[in-house]
Amino acid sequence: MNPAFVLALAAVMYSPPSGRPPLGPLERYEPKLYDLTFDVTLSTVIPRQGLVTNQRHYDLFDAPIAMPLILQGAYSRVYQDSLYARLWLLSREDVTFQRRSRIDSGFPHHTHLMVMPVERFRGTNLRWQLSFRVQSWSSKIDEKWAAKLTWPKKWPQEVQDGLRPSHLIESDEPIFARSIDHVTNGNLRMAPPYLAAKQIVRYTISRFQVSGNGTDRGLGGIIRGLNVKGASAAWQNGLGTAHDLVCTCVAMLRAANIPARPVIGVFENDEKNGRHEFLSWAEFYLEGAGWIPFDPDEMRGKAINNRDLRDPWPEFGTMKDLNERIPLSYFFIPPAGLEAPWKPIVWGWDPRPGGDPSTEPVVSFIMTSRGKGKEDPR
Repeated sequence: MNPAFVLALAAVMYSPPSGRPPLGPLERYEPKLYDLTFDVTLSTVIPRQGLVTNQRHYDLFDAPIAMPLILQGAYSRVYQDSLYARLWLLSREDVTFQRRSRIDSGFPHHTHLMVMPVERFRGTNLRWQLSFRVQSWSSKIDEKWAAKLTWPKKWPQEVQDGLRPSHLIESDEPIFARSIDHVTNGNLRMAPPYLAAKQIVRYTISRFQVSGNGTDRGLGGIIRGLNVKGASAAWQNGLGTAHDLVCTCVAMLRAANIPARPVIGVFENDEKNGRHEFLSWAEFYLEGAGWIPFDPDEMRGKAINNRDLRDPWPEFGTMKDLNERIPLSYFFIPPAGLEAPWKPIVWGWDPRPGGDPSTEPVVSFIMTSRGKGKEDPR
């Protein structure tokens, strides 16, 4: 491995984690190992009914491609020495790409970015790839214990990012404050934070209609991006994709002063012959427990409106299949002033100096199971 890259990895090891292991009433268990290869092809030659309608070229010089990394999450960990980047320019591999790639830190939620610069290129298509090994855990929670935890005087500094508005999660919009006052009757802190979060999520799900496919697919079913318009627009209409529902739940929790964040990841869909797909879920922070995962889309149709707040809820805190998901990012677009070439789908770039001459991306990934992971020390 390149010495400069090894030094970058060593620096990451001493940086703050993007998430700490759960504690108290919250537990992670049954880790599973996966090898993931994330692959993106970019082309300016876009066929339409057998005709080529776009023959413009990329004109790139020191153009960074950035892929977020959750190196250490509450329920996942990337094996840093397994990171490997590749780049093809007009089908010819750039053998210096791995050597130029670096890991940048200092982003919200202690996110890191794998920054992969395209040194110089003029042409119509390129392809990049990032591979790594990751371990994922399932989660379970003790409901009675969690309900006894109280509101802190102040949330820890390391979770403050989960209280601020962000792209697609406009939690400072007045509509969310009004909704919180309505669902809590203006007495938010009369209930423990865990029960308050359950009530807020239930209210949001009950007044939200999921419509449309969360994944934008092109000809032949290729993945081009994720369909997400954001919390504010979706909540005003009460309508959006499953990704919009996640954004809205996170915005509502933040408006209630409960740290929360979306998680965008991938999984193998057994219901669709093992097809690899993108999905999103959410986490909120509880002092004395850590980041608590929940999947509002999976919670729909599970009769949570008829369940007591103190009873266990499906896909809330306890998520048995969480170890079958690979978290990629806490953002739909990297928080580094970058852009998505089509629609948000985790990664981003800055196609300098000429800009993006209208790109249709093809995004795919290979998720290979490597069996049981390493258990936490007891």
